[in-house]
Formats: sequence, C-alpha cells, structure tokens
Amino acid sequence: MSANPNPVRVLIVEDNDDDSRLLLRQLRKSGIDAHVKFISDGRQALDFLTGEGQSAAEELIALFLDLKLPSLSGVELLRRLRDHDDFRNLPVIVMTSSNDPADLEECQKLKVVNYVTKPVTFATFSKAVADVFHLPRQGGRGTEPVRD
Repeated sequence: MSANPNPVRVLIVEDNDDDSRLLLRQLRKSGIDAHVKFISDGRQALDFLTGEGQSAAEELIALFLDLKLPSLSGVELLRRLRDHDDFRNLPVIVMTSSNDPADLEECQKLKVVNYVTKPVTFATFSKAVADVFHLPRQGGRGTEPVRD
C-alpha cells in the first residue's frame, strides 16, 4: 500500500469558527499544523473517518472534538469511533461548553486525553496540545476567552 501524499494528521471536529481558529493558531505555534482537516458536523466526521475518507485518515494522530455538534453529538461520534479498531486508541481532546458531570464521566469512560471546558483560552488549548503531542507548555499569552 502506498503512502497517502496528503494524510490527515489532526482532525478538528468543531462547529465554532472562533474555536477552530484558536486551535489552528496553537497548532501552528507548536509546528504541527500541517495536514489539519476541519469538519463541523458529527455525521460528516464519522463518514470521513469510516467511509470514503478513511484512507486519508490512516495516519491520524489526534482528534479535537466538540461535544455539541450538528447531526451527531461528539459523545456519540466518540462511542462509535472507540468501537472501531482503527480508532480505539486515537488520542482525543474534547472541547465543550458542557459542564454536565455525565458528559465528563462518559468522556472518561471513552478514554479522552483531555477535557477542555469552554470558553477556552489560548493557555488551555496550549496545555491540551502539549498533553497530546508531548510538547513543552507555552506561556499563557493571549488568554482572552473564545465563546460559542
């Protein structure tokens, strides 16, 4: 099997443009912004990962996931991915405005790497990215919140 010339390395499933831009900014600062794909809908993300786009996601190293998504919730998307052999151990960072303890408990059961509560700051995204990619943490500049 030949290597995909444009593999998706980081998938961001987020329907808020401000949060997507903030995350992309942090990924750029960390030098890991190449091969990032944005999807704003839970069902489209599932279709991409398990359907036609599966070959593009073979080299996926992390998923940033909002829980409140159109058509398929982030929790349901995560449940379905964890049942799929290819994504059982994929590092997932959840980003959400939910402070529901049930969401946090479910995410822990589904083995997320980090759970970031919105409104997020540059510092919280920086920590989340560092946790997944084992990078040194950056300072907290630019800590203005981004709201849904």
